[in-house]
Amino acid sequence: MRLNIGWLIAVIFVLVGVLFLSGHGWQLIAGYNTAPKEKKTKYDLNRLYLVNGVGFLVIGMLVAVMNSFVDDWSLVLQILFLAVFIVLVMVLVILNGTWCMKNEKSN
Repeated sequence: MRLNIGWLIAVIFVLVGVLFLSGHGWQLIAGYNTAPKEKKTKYDLNRLYLVNGVGFLVIGMLVAVMNSFVDDWSLVLQILFLAVFIVLVMVLVILNGTWCMKNEKSN
């Protein structure tokens, strides 16, 4: 097992995931830190932390698994990893725009 850029990327993703799950790092959520206050009030920050924290942890683990077996992987497995990665990112974007919004009925 060599220390290379893949391991560094995996560790960064896991650390950012832990940061989100601990309730910190709102500055790292794309679009939230630059949004006006009216738009920020529409989002449930705890849900944003949960979705992005779990997402970053899963991406970090996927990168670590890929990096562990990179020499043994066939092209099919690499394409499968890429497909899973793309689907995961799409799910994160959709959840950030739907489930992480505050319910208007509760206000």
